[in-house]
Amino acid sequence: MELAKQPVGINFIPLNFGGACMSIRTQLLLSYLGLILVLSLGMWAVDDRILNKMTEKNLIFAEEGVVEITTANYQLAKEILTTYGQYIVEDKAADAATELSYLLRGKKSYNYKELRRNNRLRKVAVQEIRTPEGVAGYTILFDKNRINVFHPDKKVEGINYVLWRDRYPEMWQILNRAIKEKKVTGYLTFFDKGNRERQRYTATAQVPGTPFIVAAVVNIDEFFLPTQEKIKKASQEIIAKAKQSIVEHSQKMDRTAKIAGLVAGTFFALLAGLFGFYFAGSISRPLRHLQKGVKEVGEGNFTVAVPEKGVREVVHLAHSFNELGQQLMDYIAKRDFIRDTFGRYVTQEVVKRLLESKEALELGGETREVSILISDLRGFTALTADMEPEDVVTFLNHYLGKMIEILTDSRAVIDEIIGDGILAFFGAPEPMEDHPVRAVACALAMQAAMDEVNALNRAEGLPQLEMGIAVNTGEVVVGNIGSERRTKYSVVGAHVNFASRIEAYAVGGQVLIGPATFQRVRNLIEVGATMEVKLKGVPGQTTLYEVTGIGEPYNIYLPERYETLTPLAEKIPVHLHRISEKIVISETVAWITQLSETTALVTFEGELGEWEDVRLLLLDAQGQEIPERLYGKVTAVKPGDEKHTEAQIRFTSVSPEIYLIFRRALGLS
Repeated sequence: MELAKQPVGINFIPLNFGGACMSIRTQLLLSYLGLILVLSLGMWAVDDRILNKMTEKNLIFAEEGVVEITTANYQLAKEILTTYGQYIVEDKAADAATELSYLLRGKKSYNYKELRRNNRLRKVAVQEIRTPEGVAGYTILFDKNRINVFHPDKKVEGINYVLWRDRYPEMWQILNRAIKEKKVTGYLTFFDKGNRERQRYTATAQVPGTPFIVAAVVNIDEFFLPTQEKIKKASQEIIAKAKQSIVEHSQKMDRTAKIAGLVAGTFFALLAGLFGFYFAGSISRPLRHLQKGVKEVGEGNFTVAVPEKGVREVVHLAHSFNELGQQLMDYIAKRDFIRDTFGRYVTQEVVKRLLESKEALELGGETREVSILISDLRGFTALTADMEPEDVVTFLNHYLGKMIEILTDSRAVIDEIIGDGILAFFGAPEPMEDHPVRAVACALAMQAAMDEVNALNRAEGLPQLEMGIAVNTGEVVVGNIGSERRTKYSVVGAHVNFASRIEAYAVGGQVLIGPATFQRVRNLIEVGATMEVKLKGVPGQTTLYEVTGIGEPYNIYLPERYETLTPLAEKIPVHLHRISEKIVISETVAWITQLSETTALVTFEGELGEWEDVRLLLLDAQGQEIPERLYGKVTAVKPGDEKHTEAQIRFTSVSPEIYLIFRRALGLS
């Protein structure tokens, strides 16, 4: 079990127990008063031996107990505050890099002298890193040629760090890594003014869009040494008071006992020895319980409790220890609640990584090959234009509920849901060797599930939905993107955009994959049509593959769609609107000459390109537009007669009324 990624404070709360317990001084006094009565009849030799043994044991037990607890607190303070200091340093470097990016990015060249005269830049580039005790470090700015641009010591600005390569080899290694890597952390060894070996912790972050690198440097032990010093001082005070009290009372009792020992007898000396053992145990037993409790907490047993018995100071210490266990249990309960709640928004793999990994909350990412899946409903906006908001939500939840279930079962990370569109990826945060196959199988399962979704829609009087899906495989940057106030685990990169471009060509009921995905799954899938298309931002032609099925162990196959075009006895007149970026750019009169349930062959005058989006408005007998609309995508264009051109249009959104008109035209109803 791993605890919190933030420091857990242990507060020793002074409690007033009244007369329920005594201080060490009072208990020692009463004990030695009892010894005076017992040893008054003893001999001096017996008195010296017994008192010396008792004093020695009391000192050993008291000191061992306090030392054990102090050592545990030392280690706990060092681990927690070192981690806390690392987070502060890394966050400071990342924040400074982000601010400097806004101030410096986009410039072709930089005049360092002018930059240094800019107080705003200096304030951002050179910042103090403080602890409650004072300044522990600072940030600096250097470029990828290793030239020091900003530094708290202006005398070293403009100097190339190569001058210190041999003198500070650890620093030189970090600088070289920082030039190539977006983020670097590490330790540097140095000797302070007292010639003591100490460590500096360094974190670097490249400034996006610029040749500069921010480095945050702190003396890491400044985060825990003050706390350890306070613990040490408190421990020494407790030991000193205990020793002083024990020694003072031992000396006083020794003098009294020697006087009384003139008349003391052997019988009373024996009783004094027995009483001494009891007295030593009253101090050592509670400390041993505390020692055992500290060990069990270190092993993860936070329910352990120690008896709150003994002298007042030990009772206070035991009470604070028991409160610490309860605080840790409360924290674990809250952490589990956060895990369960957060799991509703991202996958369990992401939740586990964010809550249990030291690096998971850091801004930034890593380059990794993943498979991206993008799905989108065809004509959803048009279908829901006249629906009530409550019906739109119900309509959409039928679809999203089933799709999210399939994606989650396939171990996909759902990156984003925007309206009716879904962006998910496979292969992160945990490595997944078969992510291309999983992504394609998931896409086919989603398409196969649309029959179930539409059956539910029909039962509630809602329109039918069609979905297009694209899958692409490639290297992207995956990780935490955003700021300290709002962070998202996401993917960015050219291959995400590439998947989006592919999705634009997918019609309803279709799964399209790119060349990289095809090469990884070609032996497992069945391919329908292939198409050569021109993708925005991609040079040359790109081959896209329509996947209709996948073999073992998935065995998912999509049913064949009826797309055979039937010539119509009477052409259907329409107004054809060309659409670009959801804006009508031209309008012409056209006629539907051939038809199927999913496709139409249209004759028209004018220009139309393959894979353009179009809108068709059917005309009635009087030449008036029918209110219901039809949306589609041009899949082929060829010359017709002398004046006309023919285009094959694949429907992406058909209203129920137009669907009935087409079925009657085909003689199907």
